[in-house]
Amino acid sequence: MMKGTIPMRHLFAPALLLASLIAAAPAAAQDSRWTIGLGGGLLTTSEAPTGTSSFDHALFGGEQGEFDAAYAGGDASHYEVSVGVRLRSRLALGLTWSESSVSDDAAIMARLPHPLYYDAHRTLEGSSGSLSRDETALHLSLKWTVRDGEALQVALFGGPSQIELTHDLVSAVRFDQAYPFDEVTYTGADIRSESGDAVGYHVGADVVRWFGETVGLGFLVRFSGASVDLDAPDGESMSVDVGGLQGAVDLRFRF
Repeated sequence: MMKGTIPMRHLFAPALLLASLIAAAPAAAQDSRWTIGLGGGLLTTSEAPTGTSSFDHALFGGEQGEFDAAYAGGDASHYEVSVGVRLRSRLALGLTWSESSVSDDAAIMARLPHPLYYDAHRTLEGSSGSLSRDETALHLSLKWTVRDGEALQVALFGGPSQIELTHDLVSAVRFDQAYPFDEVTYTGADIRSESGDAVGYHVGADVVRWFGETVGLGFLVRFSGASVDLDAPDGESMSVDVGGLQGAVDLRFRF
């Protein structure tokens, strides 16, 4: 189940713009066709930056432990729902809602203070286990049809994107130690989920093969980008690139 959904306040402005542009379309465009698409594919996400975070522990005295966590990206499962309306013979407006999710480990390297000696850190390495990265996006697109055949349509599109990210982050490292405390053993990590959103952009290309008047099969490639700031476990800010290259296939309906 997806952990992040775009708040309703972010849906109002794009929906209002879509409605106003449709209302402003001239009467000559009465033959405009609405389209609805349902589909899915893959989103190639970028790696989140490796950052150094600090944390407290009762065994550290007045010092703090530190760790670096390298969060992986990769191919995320992706699905979307779209609606569009033709405003002119080759110009259309579309609104797409999409979700994607990927889960992977984070590599951890930690430096822990010695309980008996000041400024004598011990190091350990480990893996966080499976961490979730979920993106929810809303894309508002202007689409220009470069080929408008009866059976085959090819279009280019682009516009603003609102993208929300929910990401599991490592907040502390768990460990075991025994006298004389010169070595530590990694036993796990504490995880917490953080969310943020940002406005970015998208561009892409769309090909539709129509089978009759109503039903078609769509193939699209979209690149989207934005930068979301998340609250790091130690109170600092972590900037994460969201979006990426998306490929999708959808079932398309027009009326």
